Amino acid sequence: MKILQLSDLHYRSQYLPATNAYQEMLTKMENPLIYLDLAIEKAKSMTAIDLVLITGDLTEDGEVCDYRFLREYFIRQFPTTPVMVTLGNHDIKENFYQGWLKNVPTSNYYNFICEMADFYLFSFDSSIYGNADGFIDKNQLNWLEEMLATHQDKPVLFMTHHHLIQGQYATANLPQSDQLWQVLKRHNILAVLNGHTHCHYQATIGEIPYYTVDGLSFLGQDEGGGLVRFVQHAGFSLYEIKAGQFQEIATEIVTSGKLLQKVDMRLC
Repeated sequence: MKILQLSDLHYRSQYLPATNAYQEMLTKMENPLIYLDLAIEKAKSMTAIDLVLITGDLTEDGEVCDYRFLREYFIRQFPTTPVMVTLGNHDIKENFYQGWLKNVPTSNYYNFICEMADFYLFSFDSSIYGNADGFIDKNQLNWLEEMLATHQDKPVLFMTHHHLIQGQYATANLPQSDQLWQVLKRHNILAVLNGHTHCHYQATIGEIPYYTVDGLSFLGQDEGGGLVRFVQHAGFSLYEIKAGQFQEIATEIVTSGKLLQKVDMRLC
């Protein structure tokens, strides 16, 4: 099986007039759909894709109309390929349920399990809108422990939004990362996939492969003292599951990395 991972589109049909330097940076960014198109086109040219995973921050600020647009966009791009998502800190659960799922709005965590031929896909929601670092409560951990305990006949591919390694990036990892790893290490996990940092990263935690994918919008480069250098940045990762083994087979960048703006995030 070949898997395409995308993340952090930060899509908005029209970016709002800037009221701070971060929003001004967004107005200088090229439309993320340009690079999403390029990423998908390149990925399709490299291999046949069996599954698409999007690891959060589909939108910049969670508008219902933007979820509706993205849902139709991915249906057009992948009419016969499953597209699975998890939510990020820029996503609003109520609007996602309404716009993407065409369901009754709710603030409930968006968790799900999808059974594949050789593994289970677990989508685990670590997002709280407006909380950049994310958060999971005791009920979330209990749900995960229970579901892993009752799905032991196949390995699990685990996807979430926030990064789970301290010091991986300038921004903080999920505060409950240690508790989450304690649960995951007790089970047969094929790999952990996430986004959030917009920057590719690979590691092995215990015996679990761990991958963070490049984002599809911008990359913030920490210059210290609260100053962040934002550049246009978009990429994707491809993986293969073969004979019960999970491996990354490609990670690609499809932007030039041009400077957008330097922003003092303490003022935003």
